Amino acid sequence: MWLLVLFSFPVGVSLGLRMVFFMPYLSMLGLSEAQMGLVAVASSAAMAILAVPFGLLADLRGRKPFLLASRLLIAFSDLMFFFRSDLASLVLANLLGGIGASMIGASRQALLADKARGARRRRAFTASSMAFSVGCTAGSILASLPELYVALHPGVGLLEATRLLFLLCALSSFTAFLLLLPVAEERPRAAGRSGPRLTIMSWRVIGSYCAFQALLGSGAGLVVPWFSYYFWRRFGVRLSSIGFLFAATQALLALGSLSAYGLAIRLGDIRTAVLCQLVAVGLLLAIPASPFFALAAAFYVARAVLMNMASPVVKAFYMGLLRREERGSASALQLTAFWASRSLGTYGSGLLMEAVALDAPFFACAAIYVAASAILYAAFQGERERRG
Repeated sequence: MWLLVLFSFPVGVSLGLRMVFFMPYLSMLGLSEAQMGLVAVASSAAMAILAVPFGLLADLRGRKPFLLASRLLIAFSDLMFFFRSDLASLVLANLLGGIGASMIGASRQALLADKARGARRRRAFTASSMAFSVGCTAGSILASLPELYVALHPGVGLLEATRLLFLLCALSSFTAFLLLLPVAEERPRAAGRSGPRLTIMSWRVIGSYCAFQALLGSGAGLVVPWFSYYFWRRFGVRLSSIGFLFAATQALLALGSLSAYGLAIRLGDIRTAVLCQLVAVGLLLAIPASPFFALAAAFYVARAVLMNMASPVVKAFYMGLLRREERGSASALQLTAFWASRSLGTYGSGLLMEAVALDAPFFACAAIYVAASAILYAAFQGERERRG
């Protein structure tokens, strides 16, 4: 269980790096906002299409092989980004990364849930989230290295220095691969004569959660992949400033996960999540209203912490409502709902910024997040975790 928790750290390092430099890097290559959205959507579209097949296979064949394959495929994707810069290659590289991400998304939560029960599962998911946040913090700080490298090597351009970060991402993925190798897994039951099939019985619970995830994904797609680009373009700040902002956010998010754990004990998992998300919506709307970067950064940090701090609590609660044999398939359906809607949001955000205004996606996102919170509360406030 603890190796799986530690596995989240290098995964977070890779994501922390990409959160800062990926969209500005695409802009440095000369891509338009619509083209940037096309590259970004390749990954989430692959996750939406393949999450269910990989979740089904993970339930039938075991989670660990897919987690290992995902890390190698994502490392290969990072190397493609390092060596190629034409639009077709960028889309293909992100598509491969999305395939790898769909493997890990369908298996990691299910395997971690298999290793713990009840309150111990909540602790494991909280610890995993903290390890991921610490990794994202480190990755966001490392994203400032290109500007330092350019300062020490005046003949090197920022574009070339930024491209080197893809090598760090590949190294992080391979490190996660090595951490996972010693993890044991119970051999799944053999499939019946009818062959592979969805092992799902809790359709009402899963359907409600997928509806919540679809709204959450479409709202996230509108703003989350674009934050670094938004700050970089609107305020003209350096990547190092954005990197330290994201690092501070992830460090506080690790502490926020602990706060949510304590709050959930007193208020309940669902009430805690809804309260945090609704307050985060108000902070989201304050970002485009901010006249300067420092104020927008403060709102960004508070929004990110509140929006995400209760996520591990909700995930652990949701896994507790499901039977062991359906967790991989259920996670896959949830990821399909999330990433299909997020892919639409990501591409739509680029079109919104070009056609309306740079700030337009924030207002659409706020409305969608409110609807997501309403569905979460209505569907799950009365549910109780499955025992035994």
